[in-house]
Amino acid sequence: MSVSYELQDEVALITLDRPDRFNSVSAELSRMLVDSLSRAANEARAVVLTGRGKAFCAGADLADLMVDYETGGPDLHRVIGERFNPMAEALAEAPLPTIAAINGVAAGAGVGLALVCDLRVMAVESYFLSAFIGLGLVPDTGSTWLLVHHLGLSRAIEFTVTNRRLGSAEAVDLGLAHRTTSAAEVVGEAVAWANQLASGPTAAYGANRGILMRAAAQSFADALADERAVQGRLGRTSAHLEGMRAFLEKRTPDFRRHI
Repeated sequence: MSVSYELQDEVALITLDRPDRFNSVSAELSRMLVDSLSRAANEARAVVLTGRGKAFCAGADLADLMVDYETGGPDLHRVIGERFNPMAEALAEAPLPTIAAINGVAAGAGVGLALVCDLRVMAVESYFLSAFIGLGLVPDTGSTWLLVHHLGLSRAIEFTVTNRRLGSAEAVDLGLAHRTTSAAEVVGEAVAWANQLASGPTAAYGANRGILMRAAAQSFADALADERAVQGRLGRTSAHLEGMRAFLEKRTPDFRRHI
């Protein structure tokens, strides 16, 4: 099994589970991650994504692709479309808040998987490594967009071209991560944070991520129109009405009974 799934109260803990391969992405892992996120959307209110063993995700399973190199090279256009983009899209479109518990190295596609999550907790010893330039490639799994928007163009170029390790302390300083803790506590910290988010309006979390991601590439006028459309939809939800009633009644809203 390449991905394990555990429901802890209202939090879906999804673990990339190929520790012998540093949780590198195989076709099975990609499919199981997408399926796990779909399952979480039906039975959880928040998601924590982590890795088993020493790595969060070491990127593509290059050994798995070697058979294609022996016959003239892999069709990376097909592989990315079938294996890597579906994972990034599933996380970017998840209707639940998502937290990456980065327990070890996040390299290659692992950078994209971590950064497309809403929030990130890093083990002190963990780090990001782009890795693509050393293979004569450019970042994928959404990393080009994510790195530029998180770091800015100049820092994104420096990080990817130098192929250097970017540690947890620097990641927090640059805004790539939000919290650091020990490797032993990184999953527990992320789950505790996810439980806090689980008490909130999950539909609004997903809409919030989507509108902010779109705003990064929109004109101001398009952003205004997008805000109007999304607010119009959320304004008719029971979660919004509960929030309004709670505010007027000076109490804590109970979003768990509302969508």
